[in-house]
Amino acid sequence: MGAKGTYSLMSIPDIVDSLGVWGLTVEEDRLMRPTPEFVEFVFCACLAQVTGINREDLIEPAQDALTISSIEEKDNIYLSALTHNLLCYHLTRFANAARVDDFSAYDISRPTKDRTLLLLSAFINFVKFTEQLCNPFVNELASRSDALLVERDQISGKLAQVQKRIQELKAKRDEDEPLCQELRAKNKQLGDFVLQTKVAQQAVMQEVDLLKEEKTKLMERKEYIQRELEAASDANKRIKGRIVQSPERVKRSISTMSVSRVEYKKTVGINEAKTRDLQAKINALVIIEQDLRTCIDQLQVVEKEMKSLQDMQKDLAELKDQLDDKKIERNELRLKQERVAKQLENAHAKLALTQQRAADKKAANARIIERLQAEYNDMDEERKENDLQLAEIRKEAGEVEEKTSEHLKASEEELRSLLKEYWSLKAATNVYMETLATKLNMKMS
Repeated sequence: MGAKGTYSLMSIPDIVDSLGVWGLTVEEDRLMRPTPEFVEFVFCACLAQVTGINREDLIEPAQDALTISSIEEKDNIYLSALTHNLLCYHLTRFANAARVDDFSAYDISRPTKDRTLLLLSAFINFVKFTEQLCNPFVNELASRSDALLVERDQISGKLAQVQKRIQELKAKRDEDEPLCQELRAKNKQLGDFVLQTKVAQQAVMQEVDLLKEEKTKLMERKEYIQRELEAASDANKRIKGRIVQSPERVKRSISTMSVSRVEYKKTVGINEAKTRDLQAKINALVIIEQDLRTCIDQLQVVEKEMKSLQDMQKDLAELKDQLDDKKIERNELRLKQERVAKQLENAHAKLALTQQRAADKKAANARIIERLQAEYNDMDEERKENDLQLAEIRKEAGEVEEKTSEHLKASEEELRSLLKEYWSLKAATNVYMETLATKLNMKMS
């Protein structure tokens, strides 16, 4: 197998140094004697430098493909096989981009030194080429496109919110304009009324103060008179108890006291009338004070509304300025949007081509999965037959174990009987030897 690459063959130290720049520590012996695991690991690292795809990223799509294919039992064999197939597909595309047209899965499963060095040289040179030329431009273009899309969405949202807010403020302003005019006129009337009321209030308050002072004096005088009456009544009772009154004198005293009582009643009536008049005036002043407080509260409310109206007018002016700025930004964004739309059309075209290729690859994967399913069914049947054979072998092994245990028991019993016979024979032999030595007058050692 020969590769038609356009890159020069790199030496082993150069390959080790290039992989070390990516954070991969590789020994030269492993490049001299490559293994499938090592080759797959290094090729995946080269692929990740360009596309960002590694073996772990392909596990989830493989599981999804097995789910779509209605394979309920996701055997590890199927999953690993499909993951390996997807990895080979991406590596083949990567090799084609690196101008290696004859790359295949054989380069991973049965790697050789020369072939591995040639492929690594092509891959490393292609990665360096993309890093030097393509990646900065592509990354910058992608980041600018993403930033423009995000900025467009944000500004569109803000513009819609501002326009909605302006429409609401305009509608509210038009709605509140008659009320504002009415409130202005009412505010002017209330201001004039408050000024007049304040002038009247000052005079009334002065009169109220005088009436309060007069009331206080009258109440004190009333209490003083009551105390004098009580003292006079007590003194009268004591004097009556000590003095024997004559009819003439009693009559004069009664007439004098009657006159005094009539005058006192007149005085009390006059004071009560004054008290009632003062109480009525105080009640009227209290009502006037409550009305004044109500007017003051209404004036404060009107001042607050006027202040809020002024603030809303200021906000409206600011919003108008912002609207003008947003219109300018919208025109600029419209131009940017047109450029982004053209880029988006190109991206859609590329996406459609990629989806078509993915659909073709998916159909091929579906055929492969069907073939693997058939093989799996055959393997399942063979496994069932092997399970039956294994059950028979286990049964035979159990019988053999039973026979072995019985044979061991018999052998142990036989061994115990032989040992018993041995010891009995040994004892008889010792007795015989002792008897023989006695008869022959020999000494036993």
